[in-house]
Amino acid sequence: MRSGIIGTLRKRGLSVHVRTLDVGDYVIGEYAIERKTVHDFLSSLYSGRLFEQAQRISTSYETYLLIVEGDIQEVLSGLRNPRVFWGAVLSLALKFGFKIFFTLNPDQTAELLFVLAGKSAREGTSVTPSLVKKPRMGTIKDWQMNIVESLPTIGPKLAEQLLKQFGNVRHIFEASSAELVLKGGIGPTRSARISQVIDSEFTADRAKQTKLAWNHEALKT
Repeated sequence: MRSGIIGTLRKRGLSVHVRTLDVGDYVIGEYAIERKTVHDFLSSLYSGRLFEQAQRISTSYETYLLIVEGDIQEVLSGLRNPRVFWGAVLSLALKFGFKIFFTLNPDQTAELLFVLAGKSAREGTSVTPSLVKKPRMGTIKDWQMNIVESLPTIGPKLAEQLLKQFGNVRHIFEASSAELVLKGGIGPTRSARISQVIDSEFTADRAKQTKLAWNHEALKT
């Protein structure tokens, strides 16, 4: 609401319903849309939230877009390693299948959403997006890979690497943080984060849930 995008869309005559979404920021026709400012994009990349959010939206909707809003050149000029940014963009597009758009400010974002809404109306797409059904697991390996990939920042390549090194899922979950580094070869920051998720006590009270610790500098190099 603070961005002014919803107000702009309403002034243009669109009917906008404000609701809490489990994933994504907007739903237009069959499209689920995640909007991030450039600074939000980098912050979520360094904190590890970016790919978790990408995983959630890509497993919840059939079609999804990412809008990166802001002066990219200004932000990139201040980065020690700009390839981190472009590497994340490529991963989102190639691994998760995001259609990615870049806008300069909230006005341009609103313009893009307005055009998308018009396109959806002309094509007669459903107001409710298609939800992805849980994939059918055909083999034990499918289940093993799926379980290990559910760990923070672990994709198919690292999941297979861990399974090869430890032999089975149980050994991975029973491994210490040091063992994940030395035997699994996944790096101390990622290993510590996985151990934190596995070892932390479960609490149903959202207000008392702790956020994952993450070393920002480790991802900047």
